Amino acid sequence: MKTIKSLILLSTALVVFAGCGKDNYATPNSSIHGALTDAETGGTLELSEAGSNSAVRMLVNDPAKYPAPSPQDLAVKQDGTYSNSLIFAENYYVFPFNTSGPWQYISNDSLKVSIGSGQSVTVNFKVAPFFYITKPTVSNTTGTIYQVSFTVTKSTVTTVSNDLDAGNNNNLLVLVSNDPIVNESVASNVNGSHYQNQWQYTVGPEIYGTTYNATFDFALMNKPHGTYYVRVAVVGNNSNGHFNYSPTVKVTL
Repeated sequence: MKTIKSLILLSTALVVFAGCGKDNYATPNSSIHGALTDAETGGTLELSEAGSNSAVRMLVNDPAKYPAPSPQDLAVKQDGTYSNSLIFAENYYVFPFNTSGPWQYISNDSLKVSIGSGQSVTVNFKVAPFFYITKPTVSNTTGTIYQVSFTVTKSTVTTVSNDLDAGNNNNLLVLVSNDPIVNESVASNVNGSHYQNQWQYTVGPEIYGTTYNATFDFALMNKPHGTYYVRVAVVGNNSNGHFNYSPTVKVTL
């Protein structure tokens, strides 16, 4: 009986040992980080909270080892940055999605990157936003009516070809929120809503390079007076529905 128990215990130990050996893979200890940067200014981008739903994709560059590798997508943040600190040491293709974001990629849209064990690498990509919305200011005109003044200009990068979305009757938005995060998803209540926080305008090329004035009625928000955040957004023909944004303005309404 003792011999049988010993054999059972020995068999169990061998199975456990074999299982541990089989699953003993190296853990991901490398990292990658970088940003989509403005090709014209060299600065950061003005994006939505979700980075205009764009991403940087990684594919293992080893057809013999991974003939059909699964993509790993790294989300782009509001300032255009992305990162992942749990990457396996491998050779990768790294590239941003060409179909995402209100911009055009300029160069280096697909890179071969070798990441060693414990190594941290930086990979940046240059993009040209279709539009720049600058110098936004907010002023009270009369009663509860506020005026937002700003300038819309097109990129001067010669390869960029885009215009305002002529098929979109609401191609310019004024967004107001009591949250510092302001985009068309957060401020989505349009005319007729009890708590309106999005004002829509239709504009044409005549808007370029001049100071444009749009207004909103604070009374329609049905909110108490206090601190709010205002942002302007413009959508173009080739931007897949994604908006270029102005900087956010903090105001007291």
